[in-house]
Amino acid sequence: MTMLAEYRQAAEARRELIARYLHDGMRVVGIKIALTSPDAQARMGTDRPIWGWLTDTMEIPDGAVINAAQGSGLRAEAELVFELGEDIAGPGITRRDVLDATAAIRPGIELPARSERPPASAADMIVGNAMAKHFVVGDALADWRRLDLPLLGVVMEVNGEPTSSGCPAIVLGHPADAIASVANDLARQEGGTLSAGQLVFTGGITPAVALGPAMTVDANFSRLGRVGISVAADRLSEVVS
Repeated sequence: MTMLAEYRQAAEARRELIARYLHDGMRVVGIKIALTSPDAQARMGTDRPIWGWLTDTMEIPDGAVINAAQGSGLRAEAELVFELGEDIAGPGITRRDVLDATAAIRPGIELPARSERPPASAADMIVGNAMAKHFVVGDALADWRRLDLPLLGVVMEVNGEPTSSGCPAIVLGHPADAIASVANDLARQEGGTLSAGQLVFTGGITPAVALGPAMTVDANFSRLGRVGISVAADRLSEVVS
């Protein structure tokens, strides 16, 4: 099977998964972008980012406490989140088009699934909806255009102690370029668009943190504020805000 045929087959599997989500009453509220660095792309045998769809049932409130069993299956990554104010319909989308369509910027933590058998290729990741599982998003900043987005610093903290730091420039040089790439591929491959009101998690800025019992993880963004989640020491109800 050629790589193109493999990708088409993987995308069809993802469409079937999302169709089941919609049939079950879930709503698509955005996307997550993955493979946003050359090293990650090389490991997965591709030269471009991929995406997974986010649903309303994946959102966990900022500051929530989740049970230890749920947390053991997740990782946490700090990400810059774009909230779209207008539709983005490729192909031909540029960084400027993305910025013009953005209503607000938010701090976020993406919580992709941990797997005993990690995906071996980009096609595997596409089939698995890019490992999308849960996400946490902070307050929106509408007055964001004065900010130098690629250089916004973020510090990842575990139980109050800094563990890593980074800035969104790690995402293809500018996170809006990652969104443009995905918007163009979405249009070419599926005839799809990104819609006003959707959230776009633009890719990991800091190394992933494996969640465990009695752990609190916070992403502290310059100019945007803090967003976080905690894991209980033992089993609680599914999500406790």
